[in-house]
This record gives sequence, structure tokens and C-alpha cells, in this order.
Amino acid sequence: MLDQIISALTQQALPKLMQEHGLTQQQAQASIASATGSVGQALGGNHGFGMETLLNLFSNAENSPQANALLGHLGNTMTSNLTEQAGLSPQQASGVQSTLLPIITNLLASHVGGQPGNLQGLMGSLMGGGAGGLGGIAQGMLGKLFQ
Repeated sequence: MLDQIISALTQQALPKLMQEHGLTQQQAQASIASATGSVGQALGGNHGFGMETLLNLFSNAENSPQANALLGHLGNTMTSNLTEQAGLSPQQASGVQSTLLPIITNLLASHVGGQPGNLQGLMGSLMGGGAGGLGGIAQGMLGKLFQ
């Protein structure tokens, strides 16, 4: 599931980032890698949000206040990582985050669909660590860009 999400994200976002934000292909790829890593970072660990909030965020239902707070946390994490990891200026990072965040949340919602089993599978993939986790995939993508 995770590979499908990242592939779809790349297909949808790469041309948008290059056309709408004037990024080079390398900058756009680094931005996608940084954004995917941000998802694992924001959703993993001790973020204070429960599974109910995650299910709400990754469904077609209207976001609860907690889901909106999680979305804000995810956006802030992503913007910070885009400047630090992808080397974008704060203005570029803000614009890129505005483009990527809705694509990512829609892709995750289409795969999770508000279903606990789907969310648990996704969270297992996100937190899988190493090459199997989202952070490992993002790190691998960034590593290839800067060799």
C-alpha cells in the first residue's frame, strides 16, 4: 500500500511542483521525499493524537477539531522539513507544503477510507523503520538525490 501511495504522490505532485513552484526536478523529488518523511515523523511517536483522530483525518468525513489540529501539526512538520532537508526557502516551503499536503491526505484517505484495519496496516508501514518504513523510503530517496 505504501509503495502505491508514494508512486501516486510522485505522479501527481512532481509536475505540479515544477510548473507551479518553479522547482527543478531534483528539488521537486527532494521535496516529495521530505514530505513523505514528514508524514511518518508527524504521525509517529508521541504526538498526542489517538487512532480515532487519525481515522477521522484519513476518511471522507468532515474533520473534527482534533483532526484539524493534527493536520496543522503535519503541515508545520512538513514545512520545517522542506526547508531543512530539501533546501527550500521558507516561502518556497510554504507553497510546496500547500500543494503537497492536500494530495498526501487525499491519497491516504483513499487508502484508509476510515477503516481501522486499513489504518493499522498503513501505520505499520509508516513506522516499519528501515527500508520498509516511510522514513526509510524518504531517506533512501534523498540519499539517491545527493550522491
